[in-house]
Amino acid sequence: LQTRLDLGDAQLRKLVMTRPQLLGLSIEDNLAPTLEWLQTRLDLDESGLRKMVLAVPSLLGYSVEDNMAPKLDWLQTRLELDAAQLKKLVVAQPTLLGYSVDANMAPTLDWLQTRLDLDDAGLR
Repeated sequence: LQTRLDLGDAQLRKLVMTRPQLLGLSIEDNLAPTLEWLQTRLDLDESGLRKMVLAVPSLLGYSVEDNMAPKLDWLQTRLELDAAQLKKLVVAQPTLLGYSVDANMAPTLDWLQTRLDLDDAGLR
């Protein structure tokens, strides 16, 4: 993880102290595939990937198939974002990957749209 994300000792220590569960994840089965998928799906450079992981270390434990892929697809469709816009949004707010679509994101966007009288483009 330290090598893959080019983390300093202090950054790695903080990451592990914040999310000790990361030590229980398999490099081959969890960490490496998740990092590769995020980097490919969002067209991230090393810096963007590192920024996301340092901001939300728990995303390394999220399921790609059951969590991140459906959420990114939903966000992209719901907000009518192109790939670059989706990347910008998620890198700026990686915590979005931890929110429930049904319990949080969809109702919040619907409320904002109604309350502020926004069309779909206005939500972007």
